[in-house]
Amino acid sequence: MAMKSLLTLFTVLTVSLSSWSQQAELDKGMGYYNKRAEGAIELVAKAGNIDKAIGHFRTAVSNEATKKDAAVMLMKCYYYKGTFVETEKDKRLAVYNLSKALGEKMMAVYPRSAPIVYWHATNMGKWGETSGILKAAKEGLADLMKEWCEKVIELDASYKDGAGDRMLGIVHFKTPYIPFILSWPDNDDALLHLEKALEYNDKDFIANVYYAQALKSDGEKEKAIAILEKVVTWKPAPSQLLEDKKELKEAKRLLKAYK
Repeated sequence: MAMKSLLTLFTVLTVSLSSWSQQAELDKGMGYYNKRAEGAIELVAKAGNIDKAIGHFRTAVSNEATKKDAAVMLMKCYYYKGTFVETEKDKRLAVYNLSKALGEKMMAVYPRSAPIVYWHATNMGKWGETSGILKAAKEGLADLMKEWCEKVIELDASYKDGAGDRMLGIVHFKTPYIPFILSWPDNDDALLHLEKALEYNDKDFIANVYYAQALKSDGEKEKAIAILEKVVTWKPAPSQLLEDKKELKEAKRLLKAYK
């Protein structure tokens, strides 16, 4: 009886230590992720901190207790590395391929997780932009992007300040209307979903930048200019420095083009 109790205690301690270790990996990864913009030049970040974050999240994703949170953070890291670290197309695509594989696996495990669906969709969008129109078309990516965005809205419309509506608005704006093939893209729907996203955060850089573009496409040039004039006065948030700087740069470019 005493031996059985000791074995039970040993098992409990082993599991507890393992869980603590994996949580520590997750926390270490977060620490490096939060320092991802350190040393960045313009819109190009250094690889050191994001690579260290990736290493810790890869370890944490192997444990059931931290799998989902680590997978979300790993996809965030892949997005960041592909967008702000790698400057060569082949290297960017290699990063997005890693996220594509991870996302497909995690979507099967956590099909009703808004963060998993959102970050898989985000990185698949980048994968499509980088791999080219033909590969994206073969994957049926446009329809999948719409489906994933709608799924995020269904699961948690408030996630990341209306991220599902924001992305769906962008997808409607960027996807070309092709009769009998892609008949759903609609600029009015782009405006509708971007407006919904802005109800959550009216100072969201990317939502405002795309809202201005959709307004311009709808013939509302002066409204678009007014929005961009507002955006260019904002300061990027320290927590997403390069992400906001990227959109700030685009807002300045568009404002110059529209005037």
